[in-house]
Amino acid sequence: MRDVKLSPSVFAADLGKFREQIEELERGGAELLHVDVMDGHFVERMAFGADHIRMLKNMTHTPLDVHLMIDNPEVHIDSIADAGADIITVHQESTTRLLSCMQKIHKRGLKAGVVLSPATSEETIRYLLDDVDMILLMTVNPGEGGQHFLTSVVEKIRRVNEMIGDRDIDLEVDGSIDDKTIRLCREAGANVFVSGGYLFKNITTNMEALRKGCE
Repeated sequence: MRDVKLSPSVFAADLGKFREQIEELERGGAELLHVDVMDGHFVERMAFGADHIRMLKNMTHTPLDVHLMIDNPEVHIDSIADAGADIITVHQESTTRLLSCMQKIHKRGLKAGVVLSPATSEETIRYLLDDVDMILLMTVNPGEGGQHFLTSVVEKIRRVNEMIGDRDIDLEVDGSIDDKTIRLCREAGANVFVSGGYLFKNITTNMEALRKGCE
């Protein structure tokens, strides 16, 4: 199986302790930092943008895993790349130019990924398998708070893992990931795990619990 990577979601961080918490994540060995960019259109919430990514990039050497939950992402790829993203993932549902987005991200020398909301079939991205570095499966509806992990997505993780085969593609999951749900996702084939609310309740303790859940 592909190596486990934790990608803490900085959307859940305490802004009053932001730098302190980033340093604690680094000490805990976080492989990535997950940054949600939300426009208030594709999803209801608004969060982060190029300026925030640039600020975060100046705080850390940990690669930034930037998740675009925005309409017309192709318009914003260059500004997000300029700000310091290392990986940019784009929702299948957000654009009719998905392959073009992957190519544009790659031309900037970054890793490119595609995101599927729970209701979106994995068959819609089969044609992209040789053009992506990451597939992100949402285990909740994107951009909505207070949701429970959708156990129905576990079988989808299995199917996507089979689709990936021996390709060098990370399989990421995002949404209500804790010490219990991470085990379900890992057993199904996921290897990159986004955790926000659960992780930031107690960063050091819960990072250890998440890694133990993957064993």
